[in-house]
Amino acid sequence: MIDYKFVFDLDSTITKEEVLPLVAKEIGLYEEIQILTEKAMNGLEDFSCNFINRVNMLKDIPLEKIHKIVEKVELNEYIEKFILENKEKCYIVTGNLDIIIKPILKRLNMEDRYFSCKGIIKNNKIHSVTKVINKKDVVKNFNFKFVAVGDGDNDIDMIKLADVGIGFGGSREISCNLKNSADYVIYDDKELYRFLYNLMRG
Repeated sequence: MIDYKFVFDLDSTITKEEVLPLVAKEIGLYEEIQILTEKAMNGLEDFSCNFINRVNMLKDIPLEKIHKIVEKVELNEYIEKFILENKEKCYIVTGNLDIIIKPILKRLNMEDRYFSCKGIIKNNKIHSVTKVINKKDVVKNFNFKFVAVGDGDNDIDMIKLADVGIGFGGSREISCNLKNSADYVIYDDKELYRFLYNLMRG
């Protein structure tokens, strides 16, 4: 039996929707940020520059309002269930911003088991992005065997470096490039839940 750890992307993997476009609805910029998000997820623009541009569009929204929106973001039920049942075996590796996703981390009891981009708050608003993570740089330092689950182009390196790489399409279409890199492709969160437990049992 292999003692795997389980590494999850956040947006459209754990969550049912991309978080930044939902926040952008508050200022009437949903479509603009959704278009940028799709470009990033499908590898059409540099992720780092694209992400900073998206966050800059949200700087006028008070942090409390952002967190109220994020608290209501719907999660994939069986992925949430798996993480809550196996916290000590799970990590979240996300290209999202720490100060935005705190309500989700709290809900999943994963406040000490995540890697994300970093930002600074000033006057109760997002001031700047201080670090944009590269998921490859995060997972290549793992000294354990791991299963990775994701959906977009920015997950590809993580999927390739995993001992088992899974493309998950339960919330949005998996990027073509990631499909070609994954060991398995799964479209239902309940099926993914059963599959992950089967991996645990060997």
